[in-house]
Amino acid sequence: KRNPIINQQLHEINADIWILTETHQIITPGANYESLSTDKAKFHREGETRATIWSRFPIQTPLNTFDPAVAVCAEIKTPAGRLIVYGSIITWAHNKGSDGKSKMWSEHYKSIQAHGDDWAKLSQNGAALCAAGDFNETLNESGWYGTKKGREMLRQALDRSHLACLTQDYRVDHICTTKEWAKKAEVHQWAAPPFNGKPVSDHGGYHVDLYFDT
Repeated sequence: KRNPIINQQLHEINADIWILTETHQIITPGANYESLSTDKAKFHREGETRATIWSRFPIQTPLNTFDPAVAVCAEIKTPAGRLIVYGSIITWAHNKGSDGKSKMWSEHYKSIQAHGDDWAKLSQNGAALCAAGDFNETLNESGWYGTKKGREMLRQALDRSHLACLTQDYRVDHICTTKEWAKKAEVHQWAAPPFNGKPVSDHGGYHVDLYFDT
């Protein structure tokens, strides 16, 4: 019942590229988009994915990530040049790990390290890079979610790959781009639309307009 409301929001914003997390294949910006998704995890029902990239521009090459059920990546041919798009979820505080014994935040720190290693490799490709998704870590000092160690690790991982976080003043959902592209960016925040008097999701959204010289 909520999915048509989410789809309507996608159509109204009309972005050329979307990175959606905790999503489903029936949530789509339209027929004129190509898509690439993470592999199905054990706990997923049919059609569910951790992350999906939707692109109005041609998806040229799928690229490997440290875990295809966690992160999805592809090179996209855009009018502004080659762009590598990386969509994912950095795991949350209470992930107990494969053996069910991991302490709070420990899997989160491992996930940041794995993401950082991926981003570092991709940043050597020669294309611009955009990494986005639910990072389960605020990068401001509000302390809304995350830890001091996690924030520092994430900042170092982004710096290592020459990425600027365009949404560092907000909560845990982030859009990060190559620093040269970040200079051309304008960030917009939007609240989750209402459904029966409550937000349709417990996450709002962000989109970025990029302005290139012509």
